[in-house]
Amino acid sequence: MSDLLRNIRLIPRIAFFSCFALCLWLPVADATEHKAAENDGNKAVKTVEILMYEGVELMDFAGPAEVFIVAADGKAFRVLTVAASTKPLKTMGGVTLTPDFTFADAPHADILIVPGGNMGAVGKQGREWLRTAGADAGIVMSVCFGAMLLADVGMLDGIEATTHHLGIQGLKQMAPKCKVVEGKRFVDSGKIITTAGVTAGIDGALHVVDRLLGKAAAQWTAREWMEHPVQQGG
Repeated sequence: MSDLLRNIRLIPRIAFFSCFALCLWLPVADATEHKAAENDGNKAVKTVEILMYEGVELMDFAGPAEVFIVAADGKAFRVLTVAASTKPLKTMGGVTLTPDFTFADAPHADILIVPGGNMGAVGKQGREWLRTAGADAGIVMSVCFGAMLLADVGMLDGIEATTHHLGIQGLKQMAPKCKVVEGKRFVDSGKIITTAGVTAGIDGALHVVDRLLGKAAAQWTAREWMEHPVQQGG
């Protein structure tokens, strides 16, 4: 009986250290496997590039990044950040990060993520990169006020789109050729996906996973890892 009680007391400790080890292992495994996939010429690994700039809204890019990093056990996507330079920059709220690539040397993006924030910091060079990289990408997804950047480079003309509820009227003015809708977490217009405010970017990213990998993969990422409710059809 004493051995049984001692084993029962060990269960919480074993669970804790197992979870801790998993959290340490995932980022290393993710980077290693993505590198191996690149070396093998594995075209199944899709490159997700996130536009970065001074004052970018933290959750706008961190939420979608987390979705793509963990989907399919970290084997389906390679997540990169791109900015005007690779010097450290500060997000909205003061968190410092270092971009992976510049606009000049960023590789081809299969999926391009455009977050909101201090969008005035995205200068002419950044907008031109957005226009060029967006035209070449298979999917372009804006988060929150990032839709304004897509409108500015003419990527919302003739489609449906949405943004943060506080920006609906502004988006209508910026993109008169776009059907701006509200009350949806995300709007899928084919190549262009736009989302509502901040955490809606997670829903948009999960929708992309659903499109590319299937519903089961999206539901596992949402429920088992992120403990996030799955939004159906926007």
